[in-house]
Amino acid sequence: MSREPREVADGVYQFPVLGAQAWLLLDEPVTLVDTGTRGGGRAIWRALERLGRRPEDLSTVVLTHYHPDHLGALPELLSMRQAPLRVAIHAAEAPFLQRPAALPNPFQTRLLRALAQPLWPLARLRRPCAVHAALVDRGAVPGRPDVQVVHMPGHTPGSIALHLPRHGLVLAGDAFERRAGRLGPPSTEFTEDRAAAWASIRRLAALEFDTLCLSHFPPLRRRAAAAVRSLL
Repeated sequence: MSREPREVADGVYQFPVLGAQAWLLLDEPVTLVDTGTRGGGRAIWRALERLGRRPEDLSTVVLTHYHPDHLGALPELLSMRQAPLRVAIHAAEAPFLQRPAALPNPFQTRLLRALAQPLWPLARLRRPCAVHAALVDRGAVPGRPDVQVVHMPGHTPGSIALHLPRHGLVLAGDAFERRAGRLGPPSTEFTEDRAAAWASIRRLAALEFDTLCLSHFPPLRRRAAAAVRSLL
């Protein structure tokens, strides 16, 4: 994928960070969705600057879920700024940001979980981060009534997608994979409840949108809602 920010809808840009893709919503208040892994803070500032914004313009960080490839750079962003930065995550996962030692190892198979466990304290958040907005299903992102939260439990208990109806756009985080051009459910290796993940996909299929953006795969740019329904 391109290293430059790529416009996926009017005023909405996708760009690579360490370990994932993130999104910037440039309409006021400027909002970042996901941060990538630890070490990705400077990539986020560079993306802002390439889009004609300054780090001070960023108002809110929304996290699609609590895995380290989505929130790992959050402490860097908080420490690199003078002005306050609002942090939003689903209410089911807000307590884990405040008590990072409780963040669960994301591997679901017993062997890989055991192999990764000694390194897990190095990968997860190392210090608490305040949560300023505990998001709920069908609620709005703080300051952004145009961005609706869709609770998508399954991959994690508090996974969310963000629906921008005016743009016909969904930012789906890790709710799907897209391999060889084909849409599929989230990775079984990192999905905590597969039945719940399928139920969440059914809920998303009831919405109307044309573009589906994913954290680790290229966006689906046309008839995305129809592709989700076909998957079911």
